[in-house]
Amino acid sequence: MVGRHRRQVRAVQARIPEQRPCIEVVDSLTQVTHRVTGDALLAGRQAGQYKALCGVRLLAASLTDPGNGRCTACVR
Repeated sequence: MVGRHRRQVRAVQARIPEQRPCIEVVDSLTQVTHRVTGDALLAGRQAGQYKALCGVRLLAASLTDPGNGRCTACVR
């Protein structure tokens, strides 16, 4: 019984997509909120341009800017 349960748990875990921890950043040009990984934040901090999960390069708006909608590609 124990072996069967472990196989079932592994099968369920395999179907759950891996989620990376991200930070939401508002694009200063389009006012759309994108998700950016921590690694992308570190890589882009000198230039001020960040690469979002959807592949878009963006300039960060003010941290107090609420944005105007979310990127549907980043949410997936």
